[in-house]
Amino acid sequence: MAELGCECIPFARAEDGATSAPVSVIAFVQPWFGPSQMAVRQLLSAGPACGVDVFFVDADQEALKAHQLGIWGSPAMLFYARGCQLTIQRPEVDDATKYIGSITMEELESLLRQARECLTSSNTILRAGAHH
Repeated sequence: MAELGCECIPFARAEDGATSAPVSVIAFVQPWFGPSQMAVRQLLSAGPACGVDVFFVDADQEALKAHQLGIWGSPAMLFYARGCQLTIQRPEVDDATKYIGSITMEELESLLRQARECLTSSNTILRAGAHH
């Protein structure tokens, strides 16, 4: 996925990195898909700025694992703090362990900040706005 400026790694390696980093995101992306390309650029910009490690997984190459995780579309982001997967709450949607779909930069930065705040609290819930 050189055209995106990031390296996709196998899910097992991403999961190892995510569970050992203080705060991290695993992003399932498809190199050919415009919304995934935008999410990669957003995460490459916002992740380091918010002190969050980001790991990219090619959703096509890891389709079986994605489906085992209930991921049927991309981009899909899983958030971790202290090795624990965080839950995302969105209005009018069931709580989930993943954020699927396009996201604004403001929403992404909010979720990353909330994930960082989980390091100093016992909170494991990220609150997202409604999906437009």
